[in-house]
Amino acid sequence: MGAGRPMVMVTGQAGALALIAYAKNAKAGPSSAPSKAVATAATPAPNSPEAKKAAEAAEAMAKLKKDMRLGKKNAIGDAKGRAKAKLQQVMERLKLLKKIYANDPKAMAKALAAAAKELKAAVKDYGKAAKEAGELYAQDFASLPDAATDPESAAAQRKQLEDEAKMEASGDMDFLKEVRSTSNALKDELQTAKTKGILTQPGKFERSDEVKEAEDGLKELDEMTEDLDQQIRRDMPPGSLMKLAA
Repeated sequence: MGAGRPMVMVTGQAGALALIAYAKNAKAGPSSAPSKAVATAATPAPNSPEAKKAAEAAEAMAKLKKDMRLGKKNAIGDAKGRAKAKLQQVMERLKLLKKIYANDPKAMAKALAAAAKELKAAVKDYGKAAKEAGELYAQDFASLPDAATDPESAAAQRKQLEDEAKMEASGDMDFLKEVRSTSNALKDELQTAKTKGILTQPGKFERSDEVKEAEDGLKELDEMTEDLDQQIRRDMPPGSLMKLAA
């Protein structure tokens, strides 16, 4: 017999059954204590080195996420800035075109077609950046803390995000407004060129390849502008476009 365990004397069938039951209890007894110890060790005690390491890891992860968001937001802002710069270049070029090709309707039509092409590229680039901005804000709102757990913090963070989204949407609407204004100015110049061409150019100038290319380009520009408008209104958070119009 093992040391420390009482000797049990049994006789007959009843004794055999009692011995079996005793053996089972003896095996089950010692195993229950270690399981409790393991469960206790799974959760580090407050202020313990393990708890401190866990808190530091959580803080590092939060900082990493914040830095990644800032980097992405800056990249979006830079992309939108480049698209706005292209728009400004087209607006400045239009002023020169009026002077250079005032008496050359054919050259003017070609130059207006090129300007429309550049403006379409600016709208496309801006649309890509705006799409990424909408996705970023969707992730931000989905990651807000539970209002039931911490209502004050949740409300403060939501307001901050909403204000930021409104500023973003306001900038988007300003871009669309300038694109539409520039597109209309290009159309006016094309109409002027067509009128002069009809009077000074041989054949049916209004049906020339130069005029058709400019008209098609400006039509595509209008379609892209309206698509971008709808995309922004669809992707930006609810409420960020209130009282805003392009």
